[in-house]
Amino acid sequence: MKGFRSLLLALSAAAAALPALLGQTLTGSVVDALTEQPVPYASVAIYSMRDSSVVGGTLAGEDGTFKVTDLGRGRFWCAISFIGYTTWSSEPFGFGPDPAARKHLGQIALTPSVEALDEAEVVAEQSSMEMLIDRRVFHVGSDLTSTGASAAELLTRVPSVQVDLDGNVSLRGSSNVQILIDGRPSGLSGPAGQAFLAQIPSQTIDRVEIITNPSARFDPDGMAGILNIVLKKNKLAGFNGTLQATPATGGNASAAVSLNYRNERFNVYSNLSVNRRDVFSAGHIDRSQILQDSVQTLYQVRDGGDLGTSLGGRLGMEWTSERGGQWGLATNFNAGSELDRETLYTDLTWGSETYATERYVDELNRDAGWDVDGSYRRNFDEGGKHKLEASLRLSANRSDQEQELFDTWATREDTSVMDYNNQSSDFDRHVLAIDYTRPVAGEGRLELGWKSTLSDQLSAFAYLESDSTVFDEGVYVPQGVTGVGYAFRYVEDVHAAYGTYGRDWGACGMQVGSRIEQVFTRAELGDPGSTPFRNDYFSWYPSASLSYESDDRTTWSASYSRRVNRPRGRQVNPFVNDSDPFNVRTGNPELRPEYTHSFEINRLWTQDRWSISTALFHKRTTDVIRHYSTINADGVRYSTFANLASRHDEGLEVILSAPLWKASSVRLTGDVYHLSNDAGDLEAATNAQGWTYNVTLFANLAFGDHWKGQINGRYRGPSITPQGRFNGIKTMDLALQRSFLDQRLSLSFRLSDVFDTRQWSYVTDIPASSFYQEVLRKRESRNLFVDLRWSFGKLEDSGRRGRGGYDGGGGFDGGGDF
Repeated sequence: MKGFRSLLLALSAAAAALPALLGQTLTGSVVDALTEQPVPYASVAIYSMRDSSVVGGTLAGEDGTFKVTDLGRGRFWCAISFIGYTTWSSEPFGFGPDPAARKHLGQIALTPSVEALDEAEVVAEQSSMEMLIDRRVFHVGSDLTSTGASAAELLTRVPSVQVDLDGNVSLRGSSNVQILIDGRPSGLSGPAGQAFLAQIPSQTIDRVEIITNPSARFDPDGMAGILNIVLKKNKLAGFNGTLQATPATGGNASAAVSLNYRNERFNVYSNLSVNRRDVFSAGHIDRSQILQDSVQTLYQVRDGGDLGTSLGGRLGMEWTSERGGQWGLATNFNAGSELDRETLYTDLTWGSETYATERYVDELNRDAGWDVDGSYRRNFDEGGKHKLEASLRLSANRSDQEQELFDTWATREDTSVMDYNNQSSDFDRHVLAIDYTRPVAGEGRLELGWKSTLSDQLSAFAYLESDSTVFDEGVYVPQGVTGVGYAFRYVEDVHAAYGTYGRDWGACGMQVGSRIEQVFTRAELGDPGSTPFRNDYFSWYPSASLSYESDDRTTWSASYSRRVNRPRGRQVNPFVNDSDPFNVRTGNPELRPEYTHSFEINRLWTQDRWSISTALFHKRTTDVIRHYSTINADGVRYSTFANLASRHDEGLEVILSAPLWKASSVRLTGDVYHLSNDAGDLEAATNAQGWTYNVTLFANLAFGDHWKGQINGRYRGPSITPQGRFNGIKTMDLALQRSFLDQRLSLSFRLSDVFDTRQWSYVTDIPASSFYQEVLRKRESRNLFVDLRWSFGKLEDSGRRGRGGYDGGGGFDGGGDF
């Protein structure tokens, strides 16, 4: 009995102490900046620096004073808003372990908007980068150095992201990255996502989110992580819109228009954009090898150009019912065509003989696609911590390619060899997702969900096939030519269920998760009697993360996840592309998925406008999918895809953000990592290993009230591959903007690749075949863009009017699957 009484006394003391543990308090007062009179009922919202969630809020009293209690330990920032005033935001602040801590913000003066409710309110710009506990968010909506650019070009300005000349995206040196549009995979991209990214205008993108170690709630695709491209949506009350025109040197131009309307329950948003790109391409190949006991050298010069046009748009609506349910319906579409013309001048020396030939390539590409999204969300509490979300996305993409090739001899007139390759592809994808989130006992949270992704790609090919070829003075002349065709179909169905549990204990937090997936795949040729190739597999993807706020300025986190890269598209398509007779390419339908174990430790330090983010990461990947080349007896290089045994990546990434004068700031990003490849039983590959690094500089500059500029410089260091090396790349962009009419009209100038240094060069070295090749490729990259943009209508951010600072009208701000 005595022990029981002692226990009751201890529990009573703990209960009495609990309010003190959560008793940190924030106070202040709100006044009109012109009259210095109190602003009663101003909305005060407190946001967590960890995940930007609303952790507290209140309304100012009749005398303008406010008090927010029970904030607890951590880092926060405060936003104060009221109708007809510009929203005020505080610098980050924090509370330590002291249960009686108090912070007084003093007197906050709200500035009246330029023309209260019927005209435009000048809204303060967000920081270009936001550091959250599980991701980095780059707000690119106002990035001047992306004026007139495509999504593929914009991604080159995001730290740790690289994009090559063909539009292939990589993150921290790995091309195995999953790209999402508004939080979901998009069928608009079809089998060639790089083509789709080249057609998305940068002015339609709001932000890019990088998630390097996602939890089990996310799709496990993408070994390096996830890039989520969030498109702009209307958050402004009333009717508003933007008109934009961007002419550029070299015959390039783009234009866009957006029209939006929003009230308390209904939101309609739309945009339409058109783009014209006319760029030259150039390059050369320098090759040497030993064939049939003699030395063969080849020097090939490429000269060509691409002329493309594209049209894209978006139309969406959101409706909030009286019962609190939020419904959304949106459609995206794009259509484009591109004419590529290229000439290959080849000088071939084989032993004592020298041959000069020319190949002309005309290629016309056309594609069109659409997405339709339906979504529903129901919040069961005011803070949105207990909710049910459901979404359905239907997507389709159609692409066609017509290619004609002519080989000629420099020493013969009116003589040529003709070839053609025509192909078409239909790609359909359906995605159904249901997610449920609810708080559990204590500070816990539980997430459960189901997701099914059904993909079907049907490709058809028509081309000339020969019985054999005869080498005739540098040209492989086909013999017994007939026109043939075949079809290839690849079907992939992925069904997944996941669950995560997370909890906070004061300054500490944790989350564990598990995702299971059953995948059904089928690859089949259209030939009668052919046997489909199946590769069905079941996989488990665990995840775990820990976080700790050591003080009010420093946050630590550690995470683990298992990821997958599934072979798709041209990787598995066995069609032989011989548009360059000395470099033939094909796919491998027997590729296996690759898996990686990803570990990461992060540290984030912030004070005022300074921040330093540090990340240590390690990845171990098995069955690595890589380009793989072999050389035949005639010296022709055959490239396909193969599974290497394994690969290890270890590295360090540092991001420093610092203030300059007034609203100016600079961000410096650097990463260095070690790569180690195990080629396994592939004879023509080596167990290559080495170091590489990347550096990015981004400066946001303000000059007075109406001028601002940006500098964006990037350097990607050399790196090794199992069959050679990449030689590195560097580039810099400059931009300047002048605003007029209370920032409703702006004129911007952007000079891309100022020093004209953006080019790709790499080496292929296969000692077993005595093969050595150097390749240099360049596309037109230095252009001057002039952008004129006019915003009209009511530009008051409705998301700042709700109690507590959150958007009371609801809606889906992209990333519905998150």
